[in-house]
Amino acid sequence: MIKKQGELVLDSQEHILELLYSFRQVHLSFYQLFWKDAGTLGTTWIQYLVLRTLRDHPDIGLTELADFILIGNSTTSGVVDRLVKAGMVERKRSETDRRSITLRNTAEGDELRKRTEETCSDYLDPLLLIREEDRRHLLDTHQQIIDILTHKGRERSTL
Repeated sequence: MIKKQGELVLDSQEHILELLYSFRQVHLSFYQLFWKDAGTLGTTWIQYLVLRTLRDHPDIGLTELADFILIGNSTTSGVVDRLVKAGMVERKRSETDRRSITLRNTAEGDELRKRTEETCSDYLDPLLLIREEDRRHLLDTHQQIIDILTHKGRERSTL
């Protein structure tokens, strides 16, 4: 009986590891494709995310940007610094709060974003072959996982 319970725990752990490994494989496959063209593009995936986010949300602050791209403020700050030095992003004093800095793409940054999207579409467009029903199911499952892990994270932080 104890052995069966032990096997059940092992089976449960194997199921979890299988799920996590699958996420890792998808993540790695995506990054390998992107990095293949990163030198040609002149940008990294995270820099592209910044440019894309600033296109959709111009004149936002660093904290808002970090929240949108799901990384920490210090990492976001480093990415933005590199993009500013490259002339792709500009910092401006907020017109409503002179202590605040807002971010926006330059014309060069928008051009880089467009080139990146064109290049990436060549190898990402096949993802559109996934049936809508399967895509929706996958996204719903991802949201369930996010909700479970977020809830568990909150429980641990209250201990």
